[in-house]
Amino acid sequence: MLVAIGLGYLAIGVAIAAVLAIVRRPSIADAVMVIALWPIAVPIVLAGDGRDGDRGVAELLAALARASASPLAAVLPDAETARVLACRLREAGKRLADLDLVLARPDFDPRAAEQRALDLSTRGASVAAATAQLRVRTLGQLRALRERYHHELDEVRELIAQLVAQAELVRLQPALAHGSGELVRELVDRVEGLDDLFAYQASLAGTGSDAR
Repeated sequence: MLVAIGLGYLAIGVAIAAVLAIVRRPSIADAVMVIALWPIAVPIVLAGDGRDGDRGVAELLAALARASASPLAAVLPDAETARVLACRLREAGKRLADLDLVLARPDFDPRAAEQRALDLSTRGASVAAATAQLRVRTLGQLRALRERYHHELDEVRELIAQLVAQAELVRLQPALAHGSGELVRELVDRVEGLDDLFAYQASLAGTGSDAR
């Protein structure tokens, strides 16, 4: 009975992946992810736009799929938790991509902003110089925020890579599975902690509004 259910699950995943291959042409990683975790992966793949957030989601779900085929399956998050984690990871990737685009603009060059503030101050335009200094501080906050996103996503990617390696190790030595729960908890905690970064970004936006 369980074998039949498992085969049916895989058959559905293969069928969905085949349809996606026609209408969307997903990557090989996306196709494998859909077959293994189709109940939560399909909406994510369909909504994807190829940005860093989507690659991070693909890596996460592929790692969970790989680990689910090992003795680590018992300590993995359930499907709903995995979906929520994937959404957080995608959102963080999109925010980082947006920050990269904004900070690449010539008018967001911190050195130019500092020079502008200095020039205004030298000319005695104190009010304009104060506003220019405010812009310098704002640009600094944006760059610090981008670095925090880079740091957090790098940590998540390393944990995902370790999960894949741990799954292989446990597959070869099942007795080690009992000590792997901490790794899964750390990965979940790190992704859930992205909410704190989202809240910090929101507080920066609120501070900017107050300053105006």
